[in-house]
Amino acid sequence: MADRTARRRPAKKTAPAQALPAPAPGEQVWMLDVPHRVSAPGATWNKKLRCHIHVGRELPAALAPFAAKPYSYQQWLADDLNGTRGPSATSTPKTPRPEQLEAGRAIDAAARHGMRGMALFDDVGMGKTISAVLGAKEVLARRGGTSVLVIVDRPTAITIPSWRSTIAAVGDGGYRWLICSPDQLKKLIAGNGRPKFSFDVVIADEAQNFRHDSQRTDYMRRITRMLAPPDKAPFLIAVTATPGHHPGEWRYLSSLLAQIHGEDPSEWDDLGARLARAGLPLARKFGTWQWSPEAVERVSLQADAVAAVRGWLTEHDPPLMLHRDSPWGPAPIDGLGVELTPAEQEQYDLEWGEFRREMGLARTGSDTARGLAALLRFRQKAGMIRVPHTVDLAAAYVARGYQVLVAAEMVSTAAAPIADALEARGIPVARIFGGRPDAEEQRLRFQRGQAEVCVFTTTTAISLHANEQLSDGTTATSTPRIGLFHQPRYSGIAARQTVGRAHRDYQICPWFLLYSEGTVEEQAAATMVQRLLVAAASVDGDTSTLGAIAELFGAEWLPSDALG
Repeated sequence: MADRTARRRPAKKTAPAQALPAPAPGEQVWMLDVPHRVSAPGATWNKKLRCHIHVGRELPAALAPFAAKPYSYQQWLADDLNGTRGPSATSTPKTPRPEQLEAGRAIDAAARHGMRGMALFDDVGMGKTISAVLGAKEVLARRGGTSVLVIVDRPTAITIPSWRSTIAAVGDGGYRWLICSPDQLKKLIAGNGRPKFSFDVVIADEAQNFRHDSQRTDYMRRITRMLAPPDKAPFLIAVTATPGHHPGEWRYLSSLLAQIHGEDPSEWDDLGARLARAGLPLARKFGTWQWSPEAVERVSLQADAVAAVRGWLTEHDPPLMLHRDSPWGPAPIDGLGVELTPAEQEQYDLEWGEFRREMGLARTGSDTARGLAALLRFRQKAGMIRVPHTVDLAAAYVARGYQVLVAAEMVSTAAAPIADALEARGIPVARIFGGRPDAEEQRLRFQRGQAEVCVFTTTTAISLHANEQLSDGTTATSTPRIGLFHQPRYSGIAARQTVGRAHRDYQICPWFLLYSEGTVEEQAAATMVQRLLVAAASVDGDTSTLGAIAELFGAEWLPSDALG
């Protein structure tokens, strides 16, 4: 009989945890930012720190290009290991404008009264970055703190250098600053799920990025200790011109709203549910909080709900939300419908696979065309069919002496073919799409006039306006800008942010919304305009320039004080 005695399996060996680097006397640790698949002789990968390092008396010249930048995660770790402070960033000094100084004082007033945060909802282009830096330093000086976490939006190749330069331009105050993107927040969470570091102030730039359930929202809420009492949490400065499509998306303010109402933060953790209990017309659908069917039908209900939540913040003493319309006025926006020719309409009606083959598009993903995917395919088709129209319009404005911004949503069916077609005509194009690592270089090409057109898909955190003061002390061209929405977006937040890329800092940039008449794009344009109205009204912003285009698409918005 076979021996059925169970054999004991040898215990699985686990590799010992890698030790932290221990520099000898006279040595120090350099944390290096080595790109993926790039060779860096002399650097070693430390699994525990998840970073390349070099230990020695000096950093070899070959590794100098990978040295940690000021205010980076790598520099933060190196400072902790070495027990020293790395160099601050340098930039041409900037003098804050009066409205930025006023914003800093408003943030300080909220901190002085023991509040746990402040909503900085100024109009796009009002200089909220400098305002937030000034406010953070005021809070630290008042509370005796030392550290600031700045969470920036993507593309980080532009946003991180921009914030680093701004902090340096107005002075870091001798405090510790850490700048990272939402995707990097997981590095700040320990194995037990708790934050690795305690920050005194957190600046959440483009705070609307944290309006939905997601891993990055979860990390952000842990780091800012959303469920902790106010005196145990960092002071949160929420920065955005577009807080959300409705108040249920203001999740980054949930604990502040709880404090206003004298309730435990956990009661407001599910913000949509708490607002619904308060009588706001919200309903849960497909796992997210949205306007209720009644609010969708009656826009006046949306107006009242927005005004109520805004009032909780603005009517508090001191006010906990700051919004100022830009002194240079809202951007002029007009609609330009394109009537497809019979041949173009025939292309639009083609089955997706046949259209893809005719247009020479590569197959991507499952490449199905059902449900929402079918809607996306029709938008892609309409956008690609209109590429020659947008190229003609952009070229015409270049000939008239403008620098032109072309905002697209898709890359292969919009941004790339537009850029290619313009360059084929001899018009230099800056390309900020497709995750390019040289995004900042492309932006500067446009700003310095080396490219007459900028085709981009990013909606936030980049400046493309005339006369911008650059970090080296020079200024961008004074050539007037004009913007073209090649593709309407369903998101009013994305649309409002896009408009602000060049209509900012006292510079005027008119925009045109392009769409194919009688197609799904016309429906998308109508939705975008309606949501633009809601996004502007959420902060009681100026909607005067939206009247004509709203009438064009039949969109409506009734301010609360106009209701009978």
